[in-house]
Amino acid sequence: MPGLPGRFTPDRFGFSMPPSDPPFDTPPYYYRGIEMMAFAYETDDEAAAAIVPEGLTIAHSPAIAQLIFTNFHFSTLGAYTEAILGVSCLWQGEPVTYCSNLLVTNEVGLIGGREPYGFPKLFGEVEWVKEHEIISAYAERPKGKRICTGVMRPRDILRPEDVVTPPLVTLKIIPSPEEGAPPEVCELVRTPLEFELIVGSDGRGEGFSGPGNVTFDSPSAVDPWHRMPVRRMVASSWGRYNFVLPYGEVIKRYEVTTAAQPVEPAPLDAAGV
Repeated sequence: MPGLPGRFTPDRFGFSMPPSDPPFDTPPYYYRGIEMMAFAYETDDEAAAAIVPEGLTIAHSPAIAQLIFTNFHFSTLGAYTEAILGVSCLWQGEPVTYCSNLLVTNEVGLIGGREPYGFPKLFGEVEWVKEHEIISAYAERPKGKRICTGVMRPRDILRPEDVVTPPLVTLKIIPSPEEGAPPEVCELVRTPLEFELIVGSDGRGEGFSGPGNVTFDSPSAVDPWHRMPVRRMVASSWGRYNFVLPYGEVIKRYEVTTAAQPVEPAPLDAAGV
């Protein structure tokens, strides 16, 4: 004879999967005492336009790309490190940063950004190195395959008013499980991120700008961060921050009527590395 019917109703579903035992709850999520190292550089206009979704406009010419390394010592989504690649854009005249690629070291940090917001997170190795007067960070995927490196020397102190943090925009896609069907979700999500520079006991901000540079150390067809090459460095900074990750906002829903097509791998250098 049949057993009992299921009693787990939608009003009791958790915020994330598995819905019976969600690993995190609803926003906001709190981050305290984090380190962030940010680099801005001029890149190729066509290369940037090729990965920026329709509906956004690249904010500058030459295009400005951003490579950011974070060291989240504490957050309510856990402790982890990240490397983030983005492009400065405009959404209806508003400055935003479109996030194209992101590597993260923590499972909850991955699903907590990917599922609600569409942050394009993949697992990778992201390490920080502080040696002599230099701060450096690098990302690898897989371990030993160096994707990118950022190096800077802190020199000029930042003021809280120097810290500008435009909203992040992500392209959130959830594919259909049905063969030949278009994505279940395909939308742009805008998430405000207001980083608060920590002020020390002397009343000065715990952040610095200074000389720095970015390198894309070994091209990868799987993780083609190198496709936005460095033409000229614009700015480099390091600092300690607090911030709150709130709910995001869907700003555009795409009408997709066809199934996704395979993506051609990014071209490598002449040596095929």
